[in-house]
Amino acid sequence: MKLYKSKKLLNIDNNPKTVKGQSKKVMTAILYFAPAKISGFNVCPFADDCALTCLNTAGRGQMNSVQLGRINKTRWYFLERHTFMAQLHKEIKRHINRCKIKGFKPAFRINGMSDLKIENMGLIETYPTAQWYDYTKNPIRMKKFIAGKFPKNYHLTFSLGSSNKSDAKEILKLGGNVAVVFRNKKLPKKFMGHKVFNADKTDLRFKDPKNIIAGLYAKGKARFDNTGFVQDV
Repeated sequence: MKLYKSKKLLNIDNNPKTVKGQSKKVMTAILYFAPAKISGFNVCPFADDCALTCLNTAGRGQMNSVQLGRINKTRWYFLERHTFMAQLHKEIKRHINRCKIKGFKPAFRINGMSDLKIENMGLIETYPTAQWYDYTKNPIRMKKFIAGKFPKNYHLTFSLGSSNKSDAKEILKLGGNVAVVFRNKKLPKKFMGHKVFNADKTDLRFKDPKNIIAGLYAKGKARFDNTGFVQDV
């Protein structure tokens, strides 16, 4: 497998949703790997039917060049970890410095379209002034977060899929937040017995109220999903 290194790893406020966070004085940098097993490496071990309707196809994600870039980043991470991490640290420091100059809080989502254990990468503790956050379908990771076993500057939101509803119910019972994708932009007031918060207003999940449903409306191929991943309410 030939390795092509990307010129740039982090996407900094280059989509409409993360740009909205600037109104809250937060600037977000996201790392987009190629989701599921597209690159030949599985970055979403708990993926279910969402692998078919992932946000990978939303917006600029429909472009072949963007898809290739995400595959290249993923292969680089798995095939030459030390040079990948060196480049990532370089870009993280650059983003933190840029935010300091412009008066923004630096935020990072390493799992833009993946579900890797970034708590084991030595990033969160190395940059304690930055806010780190992700979505996950890994119930073990989510329960550790709720139990306070992760650094305070890392926030997790559990994602509802077509086959993990029992896990989502348990997460809600424990006090965590669950992201749910709805087909209609007009979100319901309640779902699974909990208040639905409009999570499309910004991408800043760490600012959400506690113990709520983070409501998102379907984008890209997800709009045509009939697997149960997208909820019709």
